[in-house]
Amino acid sequence: SSGINAEYGDSSAILQSGGECVRACLAQGFQQVSTLNINGVTGMEYTMQLIAKMLDPDVSEYGALYSGRLVSSLIKHAGTALNINEILQAVLNKLAKCETPTIQQSLLVVFIKLFNHDLEGSMSFLQSINTPSGENGLVFVLKSWCEIQEIFTGEYETKVAVIALTKFLPHLLSSDSPLSQIMVSDEEMALEGGRITRSNKTTQGPVMIPITVKIFKILVQEFGNVLEEMEAERNGGLSDDEDDIEEEEEEDEGGAEFVSIAQIAHLLADDDDEDEDNKDDPLNDVDLHSHLQQFLTQLSTHNSYNQLCQALNENEKTVLNSLQVSAGQNNANMR
Repeated sequence: SSGINAEYGDSSAILQSGGECVRACLAQGFQQVSTLNINGVTGMEYTMQLIAKMLDPDVSEYGALYSGRLVSSLIKHAGTALNINEILQAVLNKLAKCETPTIQQSLLVVFIKLFNHDLEGSMSFLQSINTPSGENGLVFVLKSWCEIQEIFTGEYETKVAVIALTKFLPHLLSSDSPLSQIMVSDEEMALEGGRITRSNKTTQGPVMIPITVKIFKILVQEFGNVLEEMEAERNGGLSDDEDDIEEEEEEDEGGAEFVSIAQIAHLLADDDDEDEDNKDDPLNDVDLHSHLQQFLTQLSTHNSYNQLCQALNENEKTVLNSLQVSAGQNNANMR
């Protein structure tokens, strides 16, 4: 495109820096960007050209590291002035090509924010589009999200994702939608030494479970993470994950060219806390401990609760017991 220099346009570093620069301009002065006109090309047109380049399926996925944030910022500030359907299709197409969890997270959060804003409308739109391989958009997003939620980074993005899951689970449990029949892997993922580790994998491959069970397990695990963070704060120390990252940074000070997944995650987590676009989001005021405590306690009265609990491991059952809600109690129907 005329706005993105062909000689340098495929450089991931340039796309990352350019995306963050434009996002900062949108956050601080959207009106100036929208009225900008250079040789007949508007600021919005330049922004759209940059997004198209970052989301181009043929461009390195590392160039899309910050693309999700830029898209979310543009949607927030421009709103109905955009052809949002075309942009979201491009986000879905890029997500389908990405293999790095931190970049998948950046793209998934675009949809997650929309789910929190309008669950039914966003679900309806994604159900109406497909990935390049023909898989339904909503099914693909839900599967991809559940696969990597456990290794989401950044306090804000983790929080908005968890809150969205607490909206999704009651919807899936109360509807006759075929979405509740989606099967996802029961593998647990973690970042260890910059590498992704997986558990619950057999020689025949990962065990598959219904998405409702997977979301329930994720929410229990996230509540456990919140409890661990609260305990660490009371003790005045770092969590195990933070210790691991600090140790890794000390070991990697030799200047190696390889950038680990954990380093990218740490970078995104730092930026996440300073994001101007997120500071006025009402979800920032949600206390995740109270939110999950109330949600899981209420869920224990649902008629599917016993069945959900059957898939929990011992650690997850211990987390529920901390709520004084046994893994298997069932009192009444949750509405």
